[in-house]
Amino acid sequence: MTFPIIDISTKKWNYEDLMEYVCYDEYIYTNKDSVFEKYYKDKLFCDGNGQIYKAIGKAEMTEEWRNWLRFIPNVWKTKIVFKNMYKEMPIEELRTFLLERISDLKQDDFTRQWKVDVQKAKTHSELINDK
Repeated sequence: MTFPIIDISTKKWNYEDLMEYVCYDEYIYTNKDSVFEKYYKDKLFCDGNGQIYKAIGKAEMTEEWRNWLRFIPNVWKTKIVFKNMYKEMPIEELRTFLLERISDLKQDDFTRQWKVDVQKAKTHSELINDK
């Protein structure tokens, strides 16, 4: 799996949740079950190479020191367990998916520029991460 990955299951994006649709690593930096249930459980994700993965569970980190220092941001983390679906999302399909989701959002300078960047992107990774 090549990070970042993007949620391709959510049909309508919410502007306030935009940062939740992209994962830059395999961790959730909270122990709240509600976050996993809302943003990850049973959702499909496309990685930087176009491969599809499904979030099937989570694994708590077992280091005792994390529990003691959980009040410090990014110390507490839960590993997302992904299953390889052995499917690929073609680049044009991902581009269309992203453009549709961005078009559903409130249009402003950010979303207009995002559309331009998505249209210019040449790889899955560029579509997801704009790099």
